[in-house]
Amino acid sequence: MSKEHITVADSALGDCDMAYTAIESIGGIVDEMREGFASGTMRDLSVRRQQLRALLKGLRSEEKRLIDSVYCDLHRSKEEATLCELQAVEYEIGLFLENLDKWARPEGNSLSSEQPAFTMSQSQVRREPLGTVLIMGAWNYPIRLTLLPLVGAIAAGNTVVVKPSEISMHSALAIEHVIAEYMDPRIIRVVQGGADESTELLRQKFDHFFYTGNGTVGRIVARAAAEHLAGVTLELGGKSPAIVHADVADLVPTAFRIVWAKMVNAGQTCVGVDYVLVHRSVKDKLVLLLVDAVRGMYGGSPQKSADYGRIINGRHWKRLMSVLDASEGTLVAVADDEADEADRYFPPTIVDGVRGDDSLMRDELFGPILPIVTYDTLEEAIAFVNARDQPLALYAFAAKDSAEHVVAHTRSGSACVNDTMFFMASHATPFGGVGPSGVGCYTGRASFETFSHRRHVMKRPLWFPTPGLDSMRAPPFAGSENAWKAKLTLAMTYPNIRPLRQTMLGKLATFIPFWRVLVTVPRFLWALVSAQPTMRRHK
Repeated sequence: MSKEHITVADSALGDCDMAYTAIESIGGIVDEMREGFASGTMRDLSVRRQQLRALLKGLRSEEKRLIDSVYCDLHRSKEEATLCELQAVEYEIGLFLENLDKWARPEGNSLSSEQPAFTMSQSQVRREPLGTVLIMGAWNYPIRLTLLPLVGAIAAGNTVVVKPSEISMHSALAIEHVIAEYMDPRIIRVVQGGADESTELLRQKFDHFFYTGNGTVGRIVARAAAEHLAGVTLELGGKSPAIVHADVADLVPTAFRIVWAKMVNAGQTCVGVDYVLVHRSVKDKLVLLLVDAVRGMYGGSPQKSADYGRIINGRHWKRLMSVLDASEGTLVAVADDEADEADRYFPPTIVDGVRGDDSLMRDELFGPILPIVTYDTLEEAIAFVNARDQPLALYAFAAKDSAEHVVAHTRSGSACVNDTMFFMASHATPFGGVGPSGVGCYTGRASFETFSHRRHVMKRPLWFPTPGLDSMRAPPFAGSENAWKAKLTLAMTYPNIRPLRQTMLGKLATFIPFWRVLVTVPRFLWALVSAQPTMRRHK
């Protein structure tokens, strides 16, 4: 740690002792948030906007504190922390402030144009808040992965309990400071702690559980959500591959983009490249270019680079050393320095000749180790990916047709052609996993949808249908005098339009405005006329 950062960190963060929330108080905190939601305050869009602006003010006013905290936890540079953490959250807030009115506006539906039974009815879908939600953040991008979902939860009108990861202690304290100083405690509260505090939180009744982390804890969170029949969003991870095919246009930017996605944050990124699948014909050249890219970014001794991160703690450092020592692959000379446990430094590492059953291929690495797996045919590479759990991301470096073939024949949370995790900067699209890599999605409008309930509201008059016509829905149905009910109900409620799909003339008719009404009117009138004698007896 540089002298500058020691001074800055000390002045901004103090001694960084973390006080865990008392377990016996957690239930009361959740109850207060439920009471805050029940008050109805968050149904007002102006209140939501005010809270979003308060969070934005906190981010900008406490920028130094937040950047210093990330440096203390992960040795991340100011520039990288700003780009990958703070600016992502600020942009998300701006996106919601700009679009909240539009996204929250009810959607109207003209049901009567398709189903005449709903004539004179009004139907709309309203996006309403879920209630009180729990957000459990992650340690690898502690500001981004905790506050980004918070933006969507607040904008959707929920009250929130935030649980930052205690592993990134300095960042957890900085998050708590921002929320406590700038946001309304009736709307959002922070709970600090480890496994015991998290367990107590998961016993509480929430209307939605949002968790970012590993699959083991994700399953625990999912079980807790199931216990309350609540919704759950799990942002997990997996072994995200980068496939480099023989027909890739240019290996130089390919290697650069792979190395960036692998080594940023010392490899501790859920959508980082976990391993490379490369065609045998270009493998040797790619490996040389990967080494060049590493040294171009971090120099020959990355430990001395101000831009190279550190492993979060000693336990994870030892885990990485263990899986590397057990590998049967060939170490490629990359850095001039060696791993340093005391500094939590793990050098950029490339391992060639890795097989599918190697120790490096069992679990997500979450560190700066890049295994190189060679293949001979594209189908072989696709089969290799599909034999494993669906990853959170998949990257394909290839010509247009080959890349599309890879995307079309694999499954992953997201996919990117000819680039890596830079796609995460897009907030106009949903981000999330599939299967073991996650459940649900967020960012941008997807966050608003995740933390909202789509409530259908229909309004119907009591004077229509008339009592006689209205009786078509109810018993008695038996007897010839009631035969009209089934005919009229079908004509009005579920008109048969399938024949129109079977002829060219019918298909052309579907371009006429209100064509469903025109199709159903004759049947409706015929059924209505035939029912008149019986309907009079029901008046």
